[in-house]
Amino acid sequence: MSKREADSIGHESEKKLKTDKKDDIAIDSELLGQQTSYGSPEGNQESSEASAAAAAAAAAVAAQPASAAAAAALTSQQHQQQQHHQQQQLQQQLAYQNAFRQSQGGSHSPSSGMSSIQPTTLPPSSSKPSHGSEEWHKQRRENHKEVERRRRESINLWIKELANLIPTTDTNKSQILQRAVEYIKRLKENESNNIEKWTLEKLLTDQAVSELSASNEKLKAELQKAYREAEHWRRIAEDKEK
Repeated sequence: MSKREADSIGHESEKKLKTDKKDDIAIDSELLGQQTSYGSPEGNQESSEASAAAAAAAAAVAAQPASAAAAAALTSQQHQQQQHHQQQQLQQQLAYQNAFRQSQGGSHSPSSGMSSIQPTTLPPSSSKPSHGSEEWHKQRRENHKEVERRRRESINLWIKELANLIPTTDTNKSQILQRAVEYIKRLKENESNNIEKWTLEKLLTDQAVSELSASNEKLKAELQKAYREAEHWRRIAEDKEK
């Protein structure tokens, strides 16, 4: 049975239940009206209230199966939607797998696609020898030899660089180091002597500059005095001519 047929049957059963309940309520209300038509007005009012209460109760009873049927229909619809969504996801996964297999150059069959995938293997780990064993001592001696060889190469390289910096023709390592020490000491002495010389020259230069500045100020004052005297005598000469 398909989903639409099940839904149509459920709706028809709900409609039939509702119509049956309505007919029962109408019959009950007619019977109550006939029984109370022969009574007093107060009896008629009470009977109308009772009939209204009975009608409300019957409507509530009729609504319960309808709500239960609606909840069942909603649950079935949600379940079917979930199944449809799962089917779509499965189809998408299959499509992605097929596209990946085609891009890798494999055949379209699942067996060939699975066979083309290689398992990931870790590289073999180098097992260290146990502490204190003969292999361990041998490996330790080899490591020490390698360290010593690198140290000697580094020393020889820097001694060669040092020989290129100092003025010497010696090839012996000890002589090269001795010449380098002497050369460095001489450079330090020359540096200290130069610093003393530069300091003394700076002091003498500062003193000479200060003396020159003082003499310039003195000459400037004498020049101004001579200019004032010349101006004074010029005015006197002009006054006499007038």
